[in-house]
Amino acid sequence: MQVDFVHLSSDDAHVLSRGEYLMLNAKDRIITLLKPGRIGAQCKLSRSAFRLFFLLLRAPGGADYAEILACLNCSEAVFSKLLAAPSYERILEILAPQIQRWNTHLECTGSQSKVLLEKELKIIRRAAKERNGVNTVLLKAGFAMTVKAMYRKGYLLTHAAA
Repeated sequence: MQVDFVHLSSDDAHVLSRGEYLMLNAKDRIITLLKPGRIGAQCKLSRSAFRLFFLLLRAPGGADYAEILACLNCSEAVFSKLLAAPSYERILEILAPQIQRWNTHLECTGSQSKVLLEKELKIIRRAAKERNGVNTVLLKAGFAMTVKAMYRKGYLLTHAAA
């Protein structure tokens, strides 16, 4: 089952205000913020940035490293299921085997070397914070959202400070 468009309201995404909607074009990785009677903002994200944005959008308390890595590295078929999932809990159920593998891998890697662990987490930092990352693209496009690091845990999507 291929999901090309996802339509989310403030009930589905904690960072949206009442009356705002997000339209996600999964095929082209375009995000459109719809405000009453107009388009509020629009941008195109890289594959990794789009997947990270989607996961953080659905995760009201943020997502930990293993959850993010599972989402970034899952197959297109699995990601399509995530797009169709009605809740974050369901997303975690779908990703459960991958999350468990990533948790085990990160624990092993971290116990061996902090340098190796940082290398494993670099893909997440790139998708979140670098030039073409979620944070930079959203702010440039006028979205009032920002990606924040949760110290040694993961990332959280929040309202940008005015």
